Amino acid sequence: MTALHAPAVPRQATATLAGMGSMVRFVLRRNRVRLAVWVIVLVGMFAYIASYYRTLFPTQKSLDDFAALSNTPGIKALTGLSPAADTLGGAVWTKGWMTIALSLAIGVAFLVTRNGRADEEVGRTELLRSRMLGMHAYSAASWLVDGLLCVAVGLGIALVSVANGLDPAGTGAAGSFVIGASVIGVGLFGLGVGAVAGQVASTSRGANALASAVIIGLYVVRMIGDLGNGVLTWASPIGWGQKMEPYAGNRWWPFALLLLLAGALLAVATRIESTRDHGAGLRADRPGPADAPARLASPLGLGLRLQRGPIVGWSIAVMLASLLFGSVVDAMTTLLDDAGSATDDLLRGSGVQALLALLAGMIALVTAIFATQQSVSLRTEEASGLIEPQLAAAVSRTRWAVQRLLIPAVGSAVLLLVGGGLLGAVYGSVVGDSSQAATMAGATLAYWPAVMVLVGVAVALFGWLPRLAVPLTWGVLAAVWFAAMLGDVFGLPRWLLDALPFSAVPYLPLEPMSWTPLVIMTFLAVALVWAGVQRFARRDIQAG
Repeated sequence: MTALHAPAVPRQATATLAGMGSMVRFVLRRNRVRLAVWVIVLVGMFAYIASYYRTLFPTQKSLDDFAALSNTPGIKALTGLSPAADTLGGAVWTKGWMTIALSLAIGVAFLVTRNGRADEEVGRTELLRSRMLGMHAYSAASWLVDGLLCVAVGLGIALVSVANGLDPAGTGAAGSFVIGASVIGVGLFGLGVGAVAGQVASTSRGANALASAVIIGLYVVRMIGDLGNGVLTWASPIGWGQKMEPYAGNRWWPFALLLLLAGALLAVATRIESTRDHGAGLRADRPGPADAPARLASPLGLGLRLQRGPIVGWSIAVMLASLLFGSVVDAMTTLLDDAGSATDDLLRGSGVQALLALLAGMIALVTAIFATQQSVSLRTEEASGLIEPQLAAAVSRTRWAVQRLLIPAVGSAVLLLVGGGLLGAVYGSVVGDSSQAATMAGATLAYWPAVMVLVGVAVALFGWLPRLAVPLTWGVLAAVWFAAMLGDVFGLPRWLLDALPFSAVPYLPLEPMSWTPLVIMTFLAVALVWAGVQRFARRDIQAG
């Protein structure tokens, strides 16, 4: 008796792009909101900066003053120095390019992880491949969609630049399209890094951490290069985008380097995907120690261990921002005074005290992102199933939630104190007034009740609407940021702006201290946290 065997399918037949069209539609459908938000936020940010700077710098003298301010170590390290800083386009580039380009690179890397390593981790990729789907179809579809996101953001920025007339007279629109291409190039570099990280790491958390570390590490290399002789700047792809010099040199060849690097990284990711086992990464998970420290037995200790990366990252971000703010206060005061009354609405006054109060609010808004991220991690752990083994021990839900909330509560207070203290210390060293450290530490700490209101909102949503808690919480934070930064520009009603937590905080050190709004916000934050924790203690655990 003979057995009939189906002919073996060559391995090459499985390593195809079969079904890629369907996967492109799937990726677009699944990520449509995130894609739209990235385009709107990044292009909108550039449009706001361009519009505002047209008002802020109406004369060539004001632009010359800004160029002098930009040629300082702090500004050069954080944003780079534009050769055209004394033009409107160069000023806008200095303010927004680095933030937009880095945000796009990291955001695209995270999107690649979401549609790659994260889906493979939960089994979604295996389910999709059970149909007629080539090995690389899902990955290639994700890379294509994320690449189009980079193009959409870059093209939007170029069109905004043209519409606002940022190009110097007589140069046409060359600088506008160069700045758009530079954003596209850095974004595609982030895409390539995310693709390789997703193949190297075996978990989505590890892939995001690896991609972020590479991108931020190369940003630091560029910082060192700009503070030195400039050689190290060329060792960073972010520096390549910077060296395209929109509105000045208008170089295109660094864009070709970014495209080649992105293509090489995607080729490496494709090769690794062809050879590794499904579900495994090139770098296997390391086995943990046989015995865990006693501190990890508590919700607080375990939470600190799980969140150590974001805690360290946000601490560094707040300290760097505070040091930069403190180093430019004196020069910024002179610059804004030259700009005249155009800045009075933004600063809610004039002079150095108004500027210090504004910068204290900026540090508080950055700290609010940290506190929000830590608060939504409660829902993240519930959705991923990490909470169930912890609650299986002798830990009540209330105790678990309260201990975990100590991280955003205490952490935000420490960041506000340190951020304000550094701001005041650096400014005080410039003007010879050592008391500024304590003054500004108190000014930023006054925002703690406002930050805790946002934490309370996150906890209340976690308790009552767990499946919607994460997007709604980030939506509330985005609305608060928009109102605080752009509310006056877009003419939002005064009563609405005054009702927001950050607007209720005394505008220290410009205004006198008022305890009433802080006490009210503290009670509101406690009530929201209590309502969320009590509801969580009674409802079912909702994973997924």
